[in-house]
Amino acid sequence: MPISYVAKRLIRSWQLYLALLLGALLATTFFAGVNIGADTAAKQALDRSLEQLQVDYYINLYQSLSAQNITTLLSQIADIPEITKAEVITKVYTNVQLPAETYQHTFRLVGITPNSQAYQGWTNHPTSIPENHTHVLATSTAAKNIKQGDQLQVNMTMPVYSPEYPVGTTISYILNLTVDGFAQLNDKAIELIQGQYYNYGGIIMGMGNPTIFPTQTYAEDMLIVDWQETMAAFIDVLRDQPQFYVQTDILMYINRNELISVWDIPGSITRLENLKNKIENQISIGGFGFTVQSQLQYTLGSSQIMLMAMRLVFIGVSLPVFFVAWYMGTTVSDVSFNLRRREIGLLLTKGFSRTQLFRMFLIEALLIGVIAGVAGVALSLLLTPTFVNAVGGQFTAAPVYGIDTIVMTLVFSIVLVILAVFRPARRASNLPTIEALREYTLVEEAKPYRRRLPWVAFVLGTYKLIILALGINLFSAVSNLAMSGGNFLLVLIAAAWAVFDAMLTPIGPVLFFWGFTKIFIRGSLKFQEITAKAARFLGDLGVLATRNVQRNPARAASVAFLIAVIIGYGIQISGTLASDQDYYTRLVYATVGSDIRVDLQPPVNVTATTATAQNIRANVSGVASTTIEYTFYGTSSFETLQLTAINLTDWRDTAYYEPGWFSGNDIDTAFQRLHSNSSSMILNRDLAERSDLHIGETIRVNFWGDRYATTPIARDLTIVGFFGVGTSNQWSYVSNDLFSNLLLDLKNSSSTRILAKLISGADGTAAADEIRSLMPPRTTVISASEQIQQQESNPMYTGPLNLQRLGVAFAILAASVGTALVSLVSLRERQREASMMSVRGLSFRQLTVMLLTENIAVVTFAVLLGSIAGLIIVYGNVASASSTVPSLVTKRLVFPINTTLTIFAYIGLVFASSILPVIIMSRRYISKLERVVRQA
Repeated sequence: MPISYVAKRLIRSWQLYLALLLGALLATTFFAGVNIGADTAAKQALDRSLEQLQVDYYINLYQSLSAQNITTLLSQIADIPEITKAEVITKVYTNVQLPAETYQHTFRLVGITPNSQAYQGWTNHPTSIPENHTHVLATSTAAKNIKQGDQLQVNMTMPVYSPEYPVGTTISYILNLTVDGFAQLNDKAIELIQGQYYNYGGIIMGMGNPTIFPTQTYAEDMLIVDWQETMAAFIDVLRDQPQFYVQTDILMYINRNELISVWDIPGSITRLENLKNKIENQISIGGFGFTVQSQLQYTLGSSQIMLMAMRLVFIGVSLPVFFVAWYMGTTVSDVSFNLRRREIGLLLTKGFSRTQLFRMFLIEALLIGVIAGVAGVALSLLLTPTFVNAVGGQFTAAPVYGIDTIVMTLVFSIVLVILAVFRPARRASNLPTIEALREYTLVEEAKPYRRRLPWVAFVLGTYKLIILALGINLFSAVSNLAMSGGNFLLVLIAAAWAVFDAMLTPIGPVLFFWGFTKIFIRGSLKFQEITAKAARFLGDLGVLATRNVQRNPARAASVAFLIAVIIGYGIQISGTLASDQDYYTRLVYATVGSDIRVDLQPPVNVTATTATAQNIRANVSGVASTTIEYTFYGTSSFETLQLTAINLTDWRDTAYYEPGWFSGNDIDTAFQRLHSNSSSMILNRDLAERSDLHIGETIRVNFWGDRYATTPIARDLTIVGFFGVGTSNQWSYVSNDLFSNLLLDLKNSSSTRILAKLISGADGTAAADEIRSLMPPRTTVISASEQIQQQESNPMYTGPLNLQRLGVAFAILAASVGTALVSLVSLRERQREASMMSVRGLSFRQLTVMLLTENIAVVTFAVLLGSIAGLIIVYGNVASASSTVPSLVTKRLVFPINTTLTIFAYIGLVFASSILPVIIMSRRYISKLERVVRQA
């Protein structure tokens, strides 16, 4: 059959095909949008990882290599076409005599070449460093004791342990360096000269408390010299002395744009591996055998795994949306083909075979699929960032996509439309000719209604919702049963049950909705009876509306199922995202300890620490309060205890804690007793539960102080409360008075940190920067707001969240449009009926009220059903996650105001999609009738 003929049919009957096209367009736009979102997040994550990877390849040279050999090796590597730049950097620790000081300082002497990447992060860097001249790293602790023009004596004196030298022989290399200035280097440049070629800075979420890696570099005393002019002499003198550790690396850089492509990660890994082998072969030809090291391949491999994980998230997010699109397309196609009965009958009388009709319908679907696919790709580029940002996500990068996304989108669109049209088209093409010539017949499903399958689905879905409502995690229960040494057969049965339960997790709610609507709307008069009672106040209009619902229970069940699935899905995703965001935020604050944490270097100096805390509180804008914590260890008959000494007068005003963390006594009672008795403690709850310890019992704790190598200091501590949630890796609290009594012996084996609480609305990043400016260079300052911002800017974290937010937005939009389309097509089916009612005296208002009563009853019921189920699912997921990953911070069910407003917006959109079509079609019916009357 010519496609041109089918195209003409599409143009003539565009109104019937518009509903199917819109449904396919929504699903296709979402499909392309999620793929584009995944591609964009993958590229962002890869770019972020590559930014942290400063060096592409490097070689760690043996110490015995001479400066001349290193120069030759560097020249050979630079000749490789793929290498855009190569440099050498050498580091060695040395003693330096500072002017006007009697003792020597340990410095790290660093030699760099004139083309070093470190110059990129050096503010006002020199064009060259002359021989025996140096620049002092500005953040060095000893920098305050050095001024420009000083002569620094570098003294390399070490004993020689070699058979050819007599015992007691030493080797010395003394060099005088002139200070030309102070090197102001950014973090990346410091990391480079320290040999940290990859920055792992950030917060790592783990099974228990997360580990925070500070983003700032660890400062040390450094002297920077020119490699060729000054450091080469060091290498030649010390290369045969193994007691001197001289670290020399050759660093290589490539054109990443030519060798690395986010669209071809496997190919990129292959190209990088080939280049690595090429470098090793080139240097082996020159007589040097070294291993080339790189983290590029590892970084790309991690990005590939991350992209695959996002694809899995995409599948999970997409299934409900695609199911809705298919279900909506099938429903609309049924109605559309029913409206084309007369056309089908005429084609059959003109000699069309049923095969030709069926083929024509499929070609129509094919054309609609192509149009929806092309338009979906274009719309996804425009709408994806808007939708993600509209529902609370972050989509700041420009969308990127590959040719595979376009191809997959076209294929998906065509397959989706054909699947939606296939069964209705086959049923329509098989209509008897006489039946097809009838103008319109209300058609229900031809096959007899079966109760068994809906009841099975309802029972399975109800079971899963009950499990979720009870917060039961069967996998966790099976693990506990297995670890407790339960009966093997019982464990096996329980494991099989847990697997079956896990399989029901994604489909259980859908089975519940489908079974419920089939049983109580399509297969029962209960819903119609409830509708009749609810519409009783409308009088005859309510009775008429109820009878119309009873005439088409299958259509009502389909609409209810569609809306219930999407509302439940929307609440599930929105609630889960809100709970996850709340969990990660609290987790960061619990790990930091407050808004800002300052980790001081040992030994403990109470007077200086107190002055520092007062200085922060007085001079840093936005700081409301500060407190000091001292951490130390003691041993007991049960286990080693990690103890944290706190100041009870200001700790509760500053530190982050949750009331649920303290038990045994309420927090007020526990702290009051801890304050009144320095020989008391709030014990780690995990230890208390494992050792059967109770409030009021006493534990003898031994402290192995600095002055007591064999005899410990013993203290009897009374338990006044418990801290924690019954998991390990937690600590116990004692008062500052106890630590003060032990300070003389524990000052070198304890750690100190200052916690700072900010006033509401203060800028945590700015406050942290102010604190850093007041602290010595080696001090670590961690800000909770910085960690949260870093986490939220991490594509590996935000990418899956954006996909889920995008899925909810498109799912609700698809359900709303689907409800509107089904309503419009269904109302068009009843055009003659509505016209007859109007002729018999029904006004526009009466007709609208009657039709709205039919729709609103189904929609309201479906919204309530989906909302209840959605809340149960969110609660069950949160409770299950808390039992699976026990930690100090547990997930909780939260619905903040923005999430609540979003959910109400979803519900309002669904209701609007049911109301607007009724008003539009009623006005259209009345207008047509008025025109006919005027013409008469």
